[in-house]
Amino acid sequence: METFLGGKDFLKGVNKKAFIAIVFVTALCVSLGLMAMRKNVTIVYDGKEERVVTFASTVEALINKQGIEVQEVDKVVPGLQEKLKEDTRIIIHRAFEIQLIEGQQQKSITTAEKTVGDLIETLDLKLGEKDKVQPDLHTTLNPGDIVEVIRVTEEVLTENQEIPFQTTIKYNEELELGKTRRIQEGESGLKEIKLGITYENNVEVAREVIEEKIIKEATNEIVEKGTGNILVTSRGDTRRYREVLIMEASAYTAGYESTGKSPGDPYFGITGTGTQVRPGVVAVDPKVIPLGSSLYVESLDRTPSYGMASAEDTGGAIKGNKIDLYFENRSDALRFGRRKVKVYILD
Repeated sequence: METFLGGKDFLKGVNKKAFIAIVFVTALCVSLGLMAMRKNVTIVYDGKEERVVTFASTVEALINKQGIEVQEVDKVVPGLQEKLKEDTRIIIHRAFEIQLIEGQQQKSITTAEKTVGDLIETLDLKLGEKDKVQPDLHTTLNPGDIVEVIRVTEEVLTENQEIPFQTTIKYNEELELGKTRRIQEGESGLKEIKLGITYENNVEVAREVIEEKIIKEATNEIVEKGTGNILVTSRGDTRRYREVLIMEASAYTAGYESTGKSPGDPYFGITGTGTQVRPGVVAVDPKVIPLGSSLYVESLDRTPSYGMASAEDTGGAIKGNKIDLYFENRSDALRFGRRKVKVYILD
């Protein structure tokens, strides 16, 4: 028949060294377990940083234990349900208010996001390829900031545009002076234009021509203007001429500003043909108007005509359909400036 030993008898039956070893091992395991649960964690919030030692298992448990109040709109990184590890760094971002403008609407938004890009992502605002955000996505958010989402759209518009015709004037000596005759009617052309138009929040901000295509060429109007071969001068005299030219006229004097020569220079006031410069002398391109030709220079802008002239001079800048008119007074030359004139080459 079995019998059970009492407590004292049991201890007597157990090897004391073995018992001590068991107690030590148990205490060591408990100690190691507690050490494994013990973690050094940093909490950053409200402008301060705290280093704490904790046995809490989650971020939320630690925050509650520390008595830190977290509102639903605040943002905690890592999340509240994340497991704590050694050297975990917890950052609590306090929510603040900003203004969000999207299109024509403006509203207040409470957010704890760090950057504009984080805010856009949190609000699930889908941005098109051309859409813009001001300030840019990398900008740090601060209380009271204004964030604007600009919706950008583009369209291609095709429109037809009239091409105005030009008028070509032909001078006809066979037609009486001052008479005109239309020998070809002018007709406008037509071209197709493709325009790229950019809108921001449905407001047009830019347009550019993408493509142009001529549908119909314009037909120029051709008008004959009679010149005859009899000229009536501003003094009422009549002169016969053999050719008339529309030329660009300028003005010069004998002075240094025009010729580079001053009084005392042996060539001061001497023309290209060796004559003495005087009112009525003009400089021409000999390839256009032969030197020695008698001319009549008529104004085309209702100002007094220069009148009778003699082609006796030349100039380095006087090439082609250009003529330089001599004036004795520099102020008169400056007043004349540059203008179009009609030059009659007289018989």
